[in-house]
Amino acid sequence: MNCDLKKFQSQLPDFFAPLLDELLSLGLRPIFVGGVVRDFIQIGKVGFDWDVELRHESLSFEKGFWKDLGKSLSKFGKTTFLSYEVIRLVIGPYHIEFSPPRREVFHENIDGHSNFDAEFIFNLPFEEAVKRRDFTINAMGICFQSKKEILFLDPLDGLNALEKKELHCCGSDFSKDPVRYLRAHRFRLKNHLSFSPGLKVVLDSMSVNGLTPSYLWSEMQKSLDPIGYLTILIKDHKTNLLLPVGEKFLEKINDLRSLLKDPSKLDCWGIALEWVGLSLEVWSRYFSLSEEYSKRLARWVRTSRDLQKVDPIKFQGDFSVMKDSQEFEQLFDWYFTTKQLLQKNPELPLLNIIELFLPHWKLLFLFELPKDVKHIDPPLRAKYQVWNLCQRL
Repeated sequence: MNCDLKKFQSQLPDFFAPLLDELLSLGLRPIFVGGVVRDFIQIGKVGFDWDVELRHESLSFEKGFWKDLGKSLSKFGKTTFLSYEVIRLVIGPYHIEFSPPRREVFHENIDGHSNFDAEFIFNLPFEEAVKRRDFTINAMGICFQSKKEILFLDPLDGLNALEKKELHCCGSDFSKDPVRYLRAHRFRLKNHLSFSPGLKVVLDSMSVNGLTPSYLWSEMQKSLDPIGYLTILIKDHKTNLLLPVGEKFLEKINDLRSLLKDPSKLDCWGIALEWVGLSLEVWSRYFSLSEEYSKRLARWVRTSRDLQKVDPIKFQGDFSVMKDSQEFEQLFDWYFTTKQLLQKNPELPLLNIIELFLPHWKLLFLFELPKDVKHIDPPLRAKYQVWNLCQRL
């Protein structure tokens, strides 16, 4: 395994040459770092998301200079100033984040992801700058000293770790950022890596106080296998890591995989969890879903499960008899609840679930409601329409 610098350079888009000229003219030396380098070494392709560290050998970091840089880069695409002096440049599908080298000084006894002050130092040696990063496989760099001189930087032996498929932490401050606990498990799952013995010790002892549901949700999605990701976290038995599901989740994994068609939607998760007998209420409370909306989803699931036991032929009788029965009331409410939920959110997989578990009721949604209902008393017209559909099943 190696880093083919010529191949890397050959894959850079046409806009990079004038962009490099602009940076070099200001005395800045760009270093590609992080995922763009790691992924190139693994798959041989330069991706669309770049982290680029900008060094300057003689200037001290100064906000005015950095703001002017951001303005000058706007000639190439759309620029945005983010926190920690990050300049984001978007050019077509490419998202480039420029940042100055920095040290991070953590606050004692303060929990959270951003519990540090950043000190920006243009000429901070690369081997010092990368100590703030998470894993050594993300601490490799490709430095453009000039148009012709390109260097591969690997002060923490990340290439060897990548070849061995091992995760090693970069520095002693790793454990001070609780999000790195989540990132470690995500990298392990997504990239089929193992923890080094040293990292395992750190993860077992580090605090995860300060983690919020948004961090968990983000890492679940980035893992590309959120069910597998939650499974790993549950099995790790981190006692102070609050999760929206418990060990019963492990018994329902196969059922959840068949039900959860869109794991990027919180309400789709809630429906699937409720269906397999886990708590939608706990999930909704954890991720701050609307209480009213969550109750409607839960009621829809419970009614759907009840209707699994009911044959449509039961309602193929006289309307005057059917309209007041408890089971027809339930069906009537379920039908319009389904319609209303799908009208509000067409991406909900309700019809998929109906097709999978209530196939005899799927036809109910393939027919239009009858419109000629003037002969029915107004309060009963909606019920009559649903009853009429049942006669066609």
